[in-house]
Amino acid sequence: MSNQPVIAIDLMGGDLSPISRLDAIQKFKPQFPSHTLKVFVDNGFNESHKALLGCLSDGDEVIVSEQVISMDESPLVALRKKRLSSMSLSVKAVADHEADAILTAGNSGALVALAKYWLKSEVSIERPALATVLPGIPKPALLLDIGATLEYNAEDLFALAELGAEIAPKLLCCSDNPEVALLNVGTEHIKGHDTVQQADRLLQQSDLNYLGFCEGTHLFKGYADVVCCDGFVGNITLKACEGLMEQIQNNKPKSWWQRWLQKKFWQIDDVNLNPAQYNGALLLGLDGLVVKAHGNSDQDGFYHALVQTANYLKKIKSNS
Repeated sequence: MSNQPVIAIDLMGGDLSPISRLDAIQKFKPQFPSHTLKVFVDNGFNESHKALLGCLSDGDEVIVSEQVISMDESPLVALRKKRLSSMSLSVKAVADHEADAILTAGNSGALVALAKYWLKSEVSIERPALATVLPGIPKPALLLDIGATLEYNAEDLFALAELGAEIAPKLLCCSDNPEVALLNVGTEHIKGHDTVQQADRLLQQSDLNYLGFCEGTHLFKGYADVVCCDGFVGNITLKACEGLMEQIQNNKPKSWWQRWLQKKFWQIDDVNLNPAQYNGALLLGLDGLVVKAHGNSDQDGFYHALVQTANYLKKIKSNS
């Protein structure tokens, strides 16, 4: 593979039409001309939209697959019967060192299953975790897991914290000994269910820079570099935050001062709070770069996920 970054894109994965993701690619390419794209589509889309696919830049490649994984597909069915799908082949391209990263807006469960199948595990954690960077003042935070695995035991949460602490310096440019916290219903050590209580005790005895529990109100205040939770809590937390921001964005103010206030709200001390800017979660724990965009990503959202993927590549490669 050349020194030029190569991104594999599963164009078929997502809730919206693949054309919206193709439009995002066409917006991305002029701004990142050094990146080569391998775009995976199924035969039906390739036959119906050859003219649109022909607009890709020289050097980019369209790879036609035999299958597509639907958004409601069982991960087990996807793994057993859909290894020739656009998602599976795009992950395999990373495993075969034909691409540096893969981006999809497709089925999260299927992606985790296929990523585990094609890529090797790098750490002791049993299942890979999805992580995202949250904007914050005075500093951002890495939140994981946000949906790859819904339930963890205490040992899994401990391994998750180790994983987050390992990757955070590369993604956040923070200290090599990042601050780690567990997301809980309170900061007191008596709070929470048995699993977080046990994980708290394990982390207190570890060499990690562990601060203890944090609450949801701490997420955007720079409380810790790494915030850990199971995928059930993390996914609800992230989507609740994004839903609130989208409501604020879509509630168009009528007067000039309301519009001014909304604009100021979106940009506070050079921290952009638009959730679309942060689209693209990183699947950690594997020996390949796997990025998951929101299933409902529109053109703008998928474009930002592409930019995020390019940024992940740059940060991880420069710090490896």
